[in-house]
Amino acid sequence: MTTLAPVGAGRRPEAGTPPADVQPHEVERSLKRGAFWALGSQVATQAIRIAGVVALARLLTPNAYGAAALAVTLASFSTIVGDLGYGTALVQASEASQRRASTACWAAIGAGVIGSTFVALGALPAAWILNEPEVAGLLMAGGLTLFLVALGSASNALLTRSMSFGVIQGATVAAWAVATACSIPAAALGAGAWALVLQQLLIAGVTSPVFIFAARWRPSLEFSREDFRSLTRFALPLTGGSVFFLLQGLVTGLLVGGLVGIDELGVWNLSMSLVVLPLSLLALPLARVIYAAFARMRDTKERMAEVWLSGFTLLAAAVLPVLFGLIAVAPDFIPLVFGSQWGAAVPVVQILSVLVMSRTLQTWNNSVMDAAGKPQVAMYMNAAVLIALPPCLWLGSGFGIEGAAVAWSFASLVCGEIPSFLLTTRELSLKRLRVLARLRGIVLASGALCIVAILARSALEHWGVEAELRLLVSVAVGAATYIACLTVFARPVALQLLDMVRGVWGKLSAAIAR
Repeated sequence: MTTLAPVGAGRRPEAGTPPADVQPHEVERSLKRGAFWALGSQVATQAIRIAGVVALARLLTPNAYGAAALAVTLASFSTIVGDLGYGTALVQASEASQRRASTACWAAIGAGVIGSTFVALGALPAAWILNEPEVAGLLMAGGLTLFLVALGSASNALLTRSMSFGVIQGATVAAWAVATACSIPAAALGAGAWALVLQQLLIAGVTSPVFIFAARWRPSLEFSREDFRSLTRFALPLTGGSVFFLLQGLVTGLLVGGLVGIDELGVWNLSMSLVVLPLSLLALPLARVIYAAFARMRDTKERMAEVWLSGFTLLAAAVLPVLFGLIAVAPDFIPLVFGSQWGAAVPVVQILSVLVMSRTLQTWNNSVMDAAGKPQVAMYMNAAVLIALPPCLWLGSGFGIEGAAVAWSFASLVCGEIPSFLLTTRELSLKRLRVLARLRGIVLASGALCIVAILARSALEHWGVEAELRLLVSVAVGAATYIACLTVFARPVALQLLDMVRGVWGKLSAAIAR
């Protein structure tokens, strides 16, 4: 049985040999380096993504977004459910021998084939529910992303074990660049909803080959029943949670589109894409880094609690002002940036922003539970939310798209976010009041930002100032208010953020100088 080469060997592994793990004494340094790569690459990725969202929103109609909503939702979750959790299980494993890695690879590919097949079988019923024939072909195409992601799952897992986050994040940036460069011309040429699905297919189609090439590892024909059972014991509950989370998105799309309308589903799809940007920019890329570190810290709960609490506070300081600010400036920002046809998205964005604040801050909760060997916790909570969604959305849809947004937020908060917070703090032996106290100054500063920005916008609108200038002034005044209030109400957090900015700037300057 081929095992991992020692980290200190000082050479790249031969093709066919899994990359070396990071040893415990190197985890903290690798964590910092991984966080730097994750954040740096996400700045580039989200810049590309935002440019693509703006361009596609101006080229496409709400109806096109509605028709592609299910396929895009499915493709967006393909990195989580495409391999049914076998890649993450390989990251969690105590060691990654050639036999175990090969077993995980073939199991993941099999899962990808099964997933794409099930999506194809469900495409026609989904099109019938939405009364939109085009949905069937779009959903079948979106389902192919499950197989494409599964192809590179094991290689991605091995790169994660070795904390090669530069490669992983570089592949993500390249994939988004290629996908956006192709989808915008497609939309301009009249591809409609297919331009959105093409974007998702290219993202999956670029990243997996890069992972396979960069890992310099090839699976053997070995398939161990023992390793398969061991991986499955972890992967099944983990995948259960992810599948239930995916089903939440699909059920929401079917109910909103079926009960409210396909155009309103397009408004929902764009609104959700906008409010999750802070989640995508900061929380999710760091979650992969945090999980890899937590998996090595599982025997030192105090260190896990310290890292989680510190990250929770800094994430709040970065995300809350963005979402509070979005609530304040949405009436000018959305029509100005995306076009007047998206005016209906303003109240939806404002409502969803409230729930996404909580969801973003708790992105790392699953990493804690998974690293502690309790992936079933996420499965139970996501199942509870899935059960609560249909009756809530049925009631909320009677009040239009805004009512559906309130209903979705209520079900997610009560059945998902609150239980997640309670269970995670208990797992880390943290006092909940202590955790919430960390947010007091940040919430006060963010609330002040929102109020001042709303007052500034209202005054400028009353004076007849154009939307472009209103938006710029509102953002500037709100940002200045937040910085001043954060310095007063949460000075240690403000200083820590300033140190982080200086550190990132120093690294970027050094990289440019080289």
